[in-house]
Amino acid sequence: MPVYNSGKWLFESLPRLIDSLKEANITKVEIIVIDDGSTDGSTDGILNIPCPYKIKIIKQKNSGRFLARKKGIDESKYRNVLLIDSRVLIDKGSIGYIFNSKINSKQMQVWNGHVNIDKEGNIFARFWDALVLIAWRRYFSNPRECSYGLADFDYYPKGTGCFLVPKKIIVKAIDAFLLQTTDIRNSSDDTLLIRIIATDNNINLSPEFSCTYYSRNTFKKYIAHAHVRGRLFVDGFLRPGNRFFVPLIIFLSLCLFIPVLLVLQPYLLMPSIILLIVLWLIELAVSLMLIGIKDALSLWILSPIFAIAYGLGIIISSFRIASRLFRGYIAGLNANNPNK
Repeated sequence: MPVYNSGKWLFESLPRLIDSLKEANITKVEIIVIDDGSTDGSTDGILNIPCPYKIKIIKQKNSGRFLARKKGIDESKYRNVLLIDSRVLIDKGSIGYIFNSKINSKQMQVWNGHVNIDKEGNIFARFWDALVLIAWRRYFSNPRECSYGLADFDYYPKGTGCFLVPKKIIVKAIDAFLLQTTDIRNSSDDTLLIRIIATDNNINLSPEFSCTYYSRNTFKKYIAHAHVRGRLFVDGFLRPGNRFFVPLIIFLSLCLFIPVLLVLQPYLLMPSIILLIVLWLIELAVSLMLIGIKDALSLWILSPIFAIAYGLGIIISSFRIASRLFRGYIAGLNANNPNK
């Protein structure tokens, strides 16, 4: 469990995790909490939580979620690893559902948690849930036990916030992940890491292996989270062969083309604004057909703000990648032509 300034959540998430482990009647357990440079004393007092298992706290300087998880995995000693975030409260019967009947099957060793978002009184949580319900409709239109691999990877939900995997599989995936990224903090340790795992393993889903996620509940945190997700989206999908690669290239091309067009042809500004408003209204109509009215309205109200924050994240991350490639290209030229 990676932790960064999440002290208030640990006293809810850890007892829920302990209850789920006890329900599964598992005895060989260690709980590893990685304090990733917290400044709020996040891990103070958690050893006082009643627990029949060993709780190990490791503190490190702030290095980001991926390196915190990697540290915990490196320190783990048992065959299977459950990655779980501090804001995630696992359901009581979830671990037992896997270990009592599923885990011994070779095709059922890797499990992605079915995530329920707590939306009560939180418009930002409703927005994220609406986005998830539409983006991964193949699963959420009919939640059931199923599995997916690389061929249909981009049509199912995924995330390391609640993810059960044999240690040898995740260690191998991390090694491959580190070879594919040059910017750990802006790398998608959800999508890209799980995509690597899906190359050789089924990713399983079931409403019986489930948890509740508590989303950010302030406008400032919502904006920051949307921006970060935009940056991570680029790392996860700006790679040929996935569902979102072509739309991402189109988006980046339009970001270059449209501003230039509006400067050269300023009379197009007003029609462009009208077109955006029409598309925004169409979004509401389509959302109302797919999801509940409260979720649809939350998605509709916040989507313009999300588009700006998320879009800027995509643009900034893409610019960083292009800049690194350009510097690498120049360095290669200089290496081949030492006299220049």
